[in-house]
Amino acid sequence: MVTATEFPVKPITVIVPFAAGGGSDTFVRIFQKAIREHNLSPQPIVIKNIAGAGGTIGSRAAHDAKPDGYTILFLHDGIHTAQHYGNAHWGPADFEPIAATGHNGVVIAVAKNSPFQSLSELMTEAVQRPYQLVFGTNLGAPNHYSAMFLQKGKTGAKFRFTQTGGGAKRLAQLKGGHVDVTGFSVAEYEQFKALGIRALAVLSKQREPAFPDLPTAKEQDVDVVHGLMQFWWAPKDTPPDRVAYFVDLFRSTMETKTVRERLNQLHIATEFHTGKSLQEIINQRSENLEGITIEKPTPLPPLHWMILGLVSIFGVMVWREDKTE
Repeated sequence: MVTATEFPVKPITVIVPFAAGGGSDTFVRIFQKAIREHNLSPQPIVIKNIAGAGGTIGSRAAHDAKPDGYTILFLHDGIHTAQHYGNAHWGPADFEPIAATGHNGVVIAVAKNSPFQSLSELMTEAVQRPYQLVFGTNLGAPNHYSAMFLQKGKTGAKFRFTQTGGGAKRLAQLKGGHVDVTGFSVAEYEQFKALGIRALAVLSKQREPAFPDLPTAKEQDVDVVHGLMQFWWAPKDTPPDRVAYFVDLFRSTMETKTVRERLNQLHIATEFHTGKSLQEIINQRSENLEGITIEKPTPLPPLHWMILGLVSIFGVMVWREDKTE
């Protein structure tokens, strides 16, 4: 059992910046259950879902929280991508990193009736017909960056990115023929694979144990390795001893059968990183984003002002015509 002489003396709030029932919420509830069942903390863990704006509303609430250890944040690589994309002015450097407790693979998928039988075919098309293949994603979120890393992995390849939202919405858009390709976590793909979609590749270093026949992108001459790391954060200037409390707590939690079995079911690698190892991962993931160029849609012309101008011109012309009569 994790203990402390003065901390905690009241419940600890974990902010999950997404709606209840999603992947991040599920992950934290696995930890919450294990901590409770194994009596690992003298105080309960309370989950507070603050959804909206791709996770930035919740992360801002954590960023602005009192740095006393009683409010922490659970947020994956979205903490990197939101800042890089310009959706948030805060990022990893504005928090105290606690731990990384798992890694998700990414699957690239198409509709079952898609003409593309391999990732190589798809990427060749993306080179020969730039901006013609529509990639469904959640703009500025980690799955969008998975797509941009994929695009970067094949010289000359260009997708047209469109906003679709979360996994279920991407599935609907793919099945409906509104997008040509999209990405899912390994767990999402296993959930959706029987619903009319087909995987072309995983972006992992090696083939995923859950799908041993599914080749990696690198095996198909696309130079990309990418996935999603699960992070825990404390507000900046949280006392080191309280950060250390959570390090010990999450280490003990990761060692429980409850967590290991459940993460295995979700195809999440049970990695655990703290201290120097954690900081190296954070730095590397930030550096990886430096090679990504964001191509945001060209702003539409100010149609409302153009229409107003035309109306004004025609009004003057009518007035002058009336005067001449």
